[in-house]
Amino acid sequence: MVFITFARGRLIGSSVLIHEAQNPEIFAIVKRQCAALGIPLPLVFVRQDPLVPAAAIGFGEPYSLVLSSDYLEDLREDELSFVIGRQLGHIAAGHVRYQSLLSVNGNENALVSLIFGPWLRRCELTCDKVGLICCGSLDAASRAIAILALRGFGRQVDLRSFATQQASIGDDTVLKWGEWLGSEPYATRRIAELTAYAASANYQSHEDWFLRTEAVAPIPLPLPGSRRLDSGDLAGRGRRVLAAAIDVVVLLAASSYFAPHAASRPPKIPRSVVVNGLPNGANVQLGPLTVKIPAEKAAPATAPSPSPAPTAPASSPWMRGVNEVAVRAASFGFASFLYFTLLIAVVGQSFGMMIAGLRVSSLDLRRPSFLQALGRGALIGAFHWVIALLSPFTTCWFHDWLTKTRVVAGERLIARAANG
Repeated sequence: MVFITFARGRLIGSSVLIHEAQNPEIFAIVKRQCAALGIPLPLVFVRQDPLVPAAAIGFGEPYSLVLSSDYLEDLREDELSFVIGRQLGHIAAGHVRYQSLLSVNGNENALVSLIFGPWLRRCELTCDKVGLICCGSLDAASRAIAILALRGFGRQVDLRSFATQQASIGDDTVLKWGEWLGSEPYATRRIAELTAYAASANYQSHEDWFLRTEAVAPIPLPLPGSRRLDSGDLAGRGRRVLAAAIDVVVLLAASSYFAPHAASRPPKIPRSVVVNGLPNGANVQLGPLTVKIPAEKAAPATAPSPSPAPTAPASSPWMRGVNEVAVRAASFGFASFLYFTLLIAVVGQSFGMMIAGLRVSSLDLRRPSFLQALGRGALIGAFHWVIALLSPFTTCWFHDWLTKTRVVAGERLIARAANG
């Protein structure tokens, strides 16, 4: 999460931000498609990237749409419309925050792709269809897929012959392993799927919906400080409980690092028995020399032996259980304090909130200040059991009231902005 948040700063500092005065042709495509899809306008960047032609990243509005300058030179306007449209499809479908998380952890990794690959590949095929609807041309969409896979040589490829290569894979499991261990379908499969979709009745109905009205402008995002939150903006109890449950799983793993563990100490051996690992008074052979370990001087015989120190009475199993619970609760509370303070201060949401599509906001739609994040973290760390017990009964928990912050659902804010 922090990595993706910092990545936006790197984009601003090392990439070109596209707007009406900077590459207006690209901006016009994005604006028109966002208006037709009914989504807010993302931040659009162009950077030099020889590996990734286009990507949408972020954990909430506004998302960032990143285009590679290397591929822009090879794409015509209708082909670029397909590439942009499929990335906007990821934003509209809610794929981006999960794909961003998997990308940070390496969705190109074979094991991650094997676990999440079916979902990732289905997302790509779905958004290919969105791209086709946005560009309105099967030939342009298929050509764009070929160019993204083969660069400039893709313009010389016979698309019909290229698509028929998918049939040679058939049901051969070995040939399919290359796709199963990747996060994207084969290019041949993508073209074949688009061809079948373009011939279906669904495509015509979806295209009619896309062209239903003349798009004017994308949905505006509510600006920080533009208005105050009300009860309609707050996240529902179910989603807050879901986010809290995910955070608890993360914190249970993290809190184990803060729980003190009794160090296992080796039994103490009297010096009268062993000195430097050797018996007291032993002879050590060092080549031709014999070295005698000096014996410890014994205590005077007349010296009285010290009386044994009084031992504390052994605690009962019940008391040991209470102490163990107290230690665990304290370590969980400390981990909660660090976890929520740092994440809310830096990115405005915890890991569970990111999964559930929630974020923390001040009462005027601004990001919480560090003091507000510190207050939330301290209250959650100190009263996490009380918060857990009261959470099913309200959408505004007491640490929200005390810190003047709220947990909001992003789509509710957007819907209110769309309805004026």
